[in-house]
Amino acid sequence: SPDASSGYLYTSWMFYDEDADTITNLRTGAVYSDVGTGAFTSTEGQELLPGWQVPVGFDNFLRALTDESIRGPLINVTLWTFVFAGVSVASTFFLGLFLAIVFNDMRMKGRRFYRVLMILPYAFPSFLSALVWAGMMNGSFGFINQVLLGGAAVPWLTDPLLAKVSVLIVNLWLGFPYMFLVCMGALQSIPDDILEAAKVDGAKPWGVFRHVKLPLLLVTVAPLLIASFAFNFNNFNLIYMLTDGGPRDTSASITVGHTDILISMVYKVAFTGQLRDYGLASAFTILIFIVIAVISVISFQKTKSLEELNG
Repeated sequence: SPDASSGYLYTSWMFYDEDADTITNLRTGAVYSDVGTGAFTSTEGQELLPGWQVPVGFDNFLRALTDESIRGPLINVTLWTFVFAGVSVASTFFLGLFLAIVFNDMRMKGRRFYRVLMILPYAFPSFLSALVWAGMMNGSFGFINQVLLGGAAVPWLTDPLLAKVSVLIVNLWLGFPYMFLVCMGALQSIPDDILEAAKVDGAKPWGVFRHVKLPLLLVTVAPLLIASFAFNFNNFNLIYMLTDGGPRDTSASITVGHTDILISMVYKVAFTGQLRDYGLASAFTILIFIVIAVISVISFQKTKSLEELNG
């Protein structure tokens, strides 16, 4: 048995050797030593918990950027996140702007009724709408396949490409009412005398929209577009409720799917699977913050120049 003069009993069957800085299991004879990972570890890799905090510095950032098994999925998810956020902002803005122009025309009858219909998707919680859409797009018994497509078997949520298209369609449905309301208010705030002056100068309807309405509209809407991009960049609710990030990317070493965006990937790294790596997830989160901050600063600088141009 270990020399009692060199240590003390850690428990009734564990002996700590102060000289060697090791813990010996008196029942099995296994020896646990400090290997620098924050816990006494045996030669077989078994750890004694709880452990202690150890400084890791930038190790998690280095893993995220240099480890090939992590860097590959990270690049794919990052590219898809930018595509998802960019396409979502562009599609919701242009559809909302188109509907705002249409329903702002005084010649249209029943405009108030149609406006109410347009904002209905915005009145329901987004996570509930995403759940409803997930049921409607179910490949086996969904409303779209069984009723609208006559019993077709379109894999809306299980095919990698179609799943991404489905996410964009549902986000368009959820996002265009907000842009419709914003553009409607911005269009109504443009003074009529400016539009009349453009028409007197001989400008055609498209010319009035392109050279007068759109620049004045962007001064008001541009900050909201930046905020919308940041929101969609971290739109966890839609991804989690509609596809849960699926279908699963079997080639990735971490738990990630084809429709996962950065924030949903961070959630999976931290809270799902056998290896719940909080440190790596925290590093991902800081990287996301840096990306959003840089994009926001650049975008607001462009917005400021736009204001000076229209001033």
